[in-house]
Amino acid sequence: MKDKDIDSNPEKQAEDALLRRALGFKQKEIHSEDMVDKKTGEQLEILKRRVVSKEVAPDVRALLFWLKNRCPKRWSEKSQQDDYDLELDENEESL
Repeated sequence: MKDKDIDSNPEKQAEDALLRRALGFKQKEIHSEDMVDKKTGEQLEILKRRVVSKEVAPDVRALLFWLKNRCPKRWSEKSQQDDYDLELDENEESL
């Protein structure tokens, strides 16, 4: 994600982040234990360092948000029954 085009376009960054969160992703974290001078708080040396790979599960709310905004006709919460009820109400008024 170090591309200049992506960095200059915050909308694209937000879309990519939302989709990444919706689908889930893997992430590496670096954990280290340091030896620190108690008096100065200065780091003297790194005792242990390990890289941990974590998997972030897909987020259903992010996925629904993505789908409702990208494909509103297929993913709206309004059911077909609601459309049918509206048609009936309109026909009754005309009678």
